[in-house]
Amino acid sequence: MASLQYLCSCSHHRRSIRSQEFRVKTFYMRRYSIRCEEKNENKRLRVLIAGGGIGGLVLALAAKHRGFDVKVFEKESSAVRGEGRDGGPIQLSSNAMAVLEAIDKDVARRIVEEGCITGNRINGFADGLSGKWFATFDLLTPAMKSGLPVTQVISRMTLQDILFNAVGQDIVNNNSKVVDFVEDYKKVTVILEDGLQYEGDILVGADGIWSKVRSKLFGTQEAKYSNYTCYGGLTNFVPPYIDSIGYRVFLGLNQYLVAVDVGKGKMQWYAFHKEHSINSDPPSGNSLSIQIHYNALLQYRLVLMIKFHSKM
Repeated sequence: MASLQYLCSCSHHRRSIRSQEFRVKTFYMRRYSIRCEEKNENKRLRVLIAGGGIGGLVLALAAKHRGFDVKVFEKESSAVRGEGRDGGPIQLSSNAMAVLEAIDKDVARRIVEEGCITGNRINGFADGLSGKWFATFDLLTPAMKSGLPVTQVISRMTLQDILFNAVGQDIVNNNSKVVDFVEDYKKVTVILEDGLQYEGDILVGADGIWSKVRSKLFGTQEAKYSNYTCYGGLTNFVPPYIDSIGYRVFLGLNQYLVAVDVGKGKMQWYAFHKEHSINSDPPSGNSLSIQIHYNALLQYRLVLMIKFHSKM
C-alpha cells in the first residue's frame, strides 16, 4: 500500500524525483512509468485502527508483530467488555485458531487454556419438536487431518482481555472515539471526538455496525431489519449429555434455539424468532425488548431442556 502511494506520488508529481526521499530505480519514457524506492528503510508503516473489539485487536496484534507502527482508537474499552459479557461466548473454528496461532502462539495457547473445546463432540441441527438429529458435523477429523487446532468456544470478555494485554496499553487508546478522517496522497488523519488528531499511512475501520469510517467512505446506510430478533443468555447448568454433545441447534418454523457448552459449568443459549421490529435501537443499544420477552423465552428454554434431557 505504501509503495503504491509512493508510486502514485512519483507518477503525478515528477519533480519529486530529485528529492532526497526517493531515488529512481527504473524509468521508461514510452510507458511513462517510474518505480520508486523509499530511501529510509527504517521508516515503519503507520497503521491506524478505529475500534478495539475482537477484529481490531487481532489486526493490531498481527501488525505489531510485523513491526508496523500501530495505534488503536477505542471509544470505551469497558463498554466492549460489557458487550462481550452480555453477548456471551464466541466460537473459534479450527481455521480461526490456526490464524491466531500464526499471529501469536502465546495468545493461542492462552485461549486454549481459558476456552472450552467443542469440536471433539457431536454438533449439529436437530428437530425442534422430536429432538432427532437432522445433521451432525464432524469437526474433529478434518482438523486432525489438516493439523489444525480443534474448534472451541471462549468468553468474549476473556478473549478481548487476552488480546488487549497482548497488544499493549501503549497501543490501545481508550476513550478515543473516531468521528471523522481526512486523507490526501501522502497520509490519512483521524479526528477524535475530543479534537485530537493522529496521522498514519493506513486507516482501518473496525468500529462496528455504527462505523464512522464506513459511513464516511460509503455514506450513511440505515441498518435493515432481518425480521428476526435474537435473544440469548448464559445459565449455570451441566446437562447429562455434556461429554457427547458440544452444541445443538433446535430448528422450528420461523424460529430456532441453540444450546452450547461453554465450559466452567455454564451453557449458552440463544434463540432467533421471527417477529416485527418493536423499536429502533440507538447506537448505544437498548435492553428494553430483551426485558419484555426474557421471562417467556426462559420458560420456553427450560421446557425444551427438560423435554430433551428426558429423551437422552
